Amino acid sequence: MQKNTIATEKKEKRFSLKDIILTTIFTIFFIVQIILMFLFFNELSLIILAYIGYVIWGFSIYFGLISFWTFKKRGSVEKGKSYLNTTKVVEKGPYAIIRHPQYLGGILFTISITLWTQIWLSLILSITIIILTYQWTYTEDKNLIDKFGDDYKKYKVKVPRLNPILGIIKYFILRKKS
Repeated sequence: MQKNTIATEKKEKRFSLKDIILTTIFTIFFIVQIILMFLFFNELSLIILAYIGYVIWGFSIYFGLISFWTFKKRGSVEKGKSYLNTTKVVEKGPYAIIRHPQYLGGILFTISITLWTQIWLSLILSITIIILTYQWTYTEDKNLIDKFGDDYKKYKVKVPRLNPILGIIKYFILRKKS
């Protein structure tokens, strides 16, 4: 009897052929972009772009890595469990500014690689990676509404999906009101 309850509570994730193909494309493009990062640097000789790439890379590290720690600490995760096992909506740290900081970290990282390499192939790969990542945030929002219900819907109204500038503005407006 208890086994059926657990099975009912845990919805089985099924991946469509489309999901598998898009994830494969994303992975291949990301690996190729990493390889390009080691083969090319400053091909247009615009060193300012490379420096901007380093600054963006710093932000990608913040949004990409601090999110894991914040998620685990603030998401009421049981000891020994993955950060994916949150039991409440996290609204602190980078999650107070944007809903998907890990995705933003990946987007910023791919942009930084393009600015470092300064080649067209890297730009094309970045655009594709960004589009796929942004599309996945819609799916993630749907999954989180299923998991957290109204709490996540309220969070969606307060915090933008991936726009950190709007997120900072909204954060200070909401903070000023309370």
